Amino acid sequence: MASPGILMRLAQPAEANGSAQSPLAPVPNVTSVMQLKAGDGKTPQLNTLYFLSDISPIVSSASYFEKDAEASQGSVAWVVLSFINGRESNDLTSGSVPNNLNSPPAANSVVVVNGSTPREDKEQDYHDWYDQEHGLKLSAVPGWNSARRYRLVQSYGSVETANFYGINFYDAENGLGGPEWQAGVTTEWTLRIRSNAAKPNIRRVWKVKE
Repeated sequence: MASPGILMRLAQPAEANGSAQSPLAPVPNVTSVMQLKAGDGKTPQLNTLYFLSDISPIVSSASYFEKDAEASQGSVAWVVLSFINGRESNDLTSGSVPNNLNSPPAANSVVVVNGSTPREDKEQDYHDWYDQEHGLKLSAVPGWNSARRYRLVQSYGSVETANFYGINFYDAENGLGGPEWQAGVTTEWTLRIRSNAAKPNIRRVWKVKE
């Protein structure tokens, strides 16, 4: 049975302020590609999201990553994630949305990737929180368009990972940091989730490349 998901290809150019071309399809089963650049001043500077109809080939073999790394100038790491669920602005339920986005995000729009690692005995509470409260709170932020949730399956190269990832897509002009966003990150349930984390979150803010 096919396992849909994404490949996050994280790259840091060999030279400061340099650029690096991402392969159009370094792996099988690519259904869409999204190229991102850092919007938070952190490294790595580049992130390419490959939406895949089946992640199995790159989970079972490192050969695809090794070929990409050998051909790349600069450092490259892969994070392979399996699809859990998603939301769209016209469908806020968390069970019926597919892995692929309904429509590609606009250039310079914002993509927030948040990796979380709850303690093993608190994972169900984490999933309930995201599906029942947190995801809906984020959907109320002005400029929010869609979201996808994923589970870590494999990683290659030198990269810090989390067990679960929430990826939210916003307009270039949005309410991140505003009152609606604050309302979603300061609830009692959210504070409990933070206290039950096995390690701190990994949060990156990206912009869609032109």
